[in-house]
Amino acid sequence: MNTSLTSAYPTARPGLTNLLRWQEPLVTRLRYRHALPGMVANRLLNVELGIYLMAELLPLIPPQFLPDLLNGQGTVYRLRPIWTPQQHRTLNQARTLLAPYRDRTVWLKALDKYATLAPEMRTFSVSGRGGWNSEISSYTLRERLNLFQEVLA
Repeated sequence: MNTSLTSAYPTARPGLTNLLRWQEPLVTRLRYRHALPGMVANRLLNVELGIYLMAELLPLIPPQFLPDLLNGQGTVYRLRPIWTPQQHRTLNQARTLLAPYRDRTVWLKALDKYATLAPEMRTFSVSGRGGWNSEISSYTLRERLNLFQEVLA
């Protein structure tokens, strides 16, 4: 038996837990308020964090280009404005938290699934020009935006 694999596995699992910890207790409230199954609430917040990141760093670029931003590739990344050191730290933090979305296919599927959620659950509108979802309460909007600001600080 390869002990390097077995000894590495237990340390890898708490890392995943720590990556998801920023979402609690909001995930629990979302799951029970909207009767969401499994990890749907976690995924909802991950997608919203990705959309929020795009709005903060590349506000004129659609969220579909998040993988380019996370991977530091593509025209949108090369033509980005000059960022402050804080914006670079924000991107580095997001690269860790949103690592699965470096894969364009995974991100686009996640955006599609996000668009199928009830409007009262979504902070962002994914149809038309995007932006904030007008059907979400101002309390929920502030709560989520504060969460995203804190986690990427």
